Amino acid sequence: MTLKTGSQLHFDHVDRHFLSQKQDHVGVSSDEILGLLGSVGLFGTWRLEIDTGQVFWSEDASRIHSMEKSEGPVSLSHILATYHPEDAELVEQVVSAATSERKNFRFVLRVKSSTGGHKMVAVAGRYRANKGGELIGYCHEFNESVRSIVFTGD
Repeated sequence: MTLKTGSQLHFDHVDRHFLSQKQDHVGVSSDEILGLLGSVGLFGTWRLEIDTGQVFWSEDASRIHSMEKSEGPVSLSHILATYHPEDAELVEQVVSAATSERKNFRFVLRVKSSTGGHKMVAVAGRYRANKGGELIGYCHEFNESVRSIVFTGD
């Protein structure tokens, strides 16, 4: 969890090594895991090129941010405009710190919704040493309590 204390950010150590966990006995493939995550709600993935500030993201990530889907890059500044101003400032600090310190991160922030209010979005990511460096991660709409059951035909 990332905490803002005064003007300093503190990162906890988010190092789960999910992919290295022995999963054979479970009998669920990586593709099935992604399908399960996507069936819960919108589940977006993204990649930020540090040198250019360009973000490449999945269709669900654009929907979560109430933006049109894009096959090409979206500027980080355009995405930051979808956040609550306090949270946009925090995201800029996290991107800077995660890049310079090569840290993993996770947080929950407010994104402007299409109805005029804000919705909560959970984000997690990590630094990836690739070319000029990248941040990669996922996002999903965050509902503090889910108390409904929905059966689908899928």
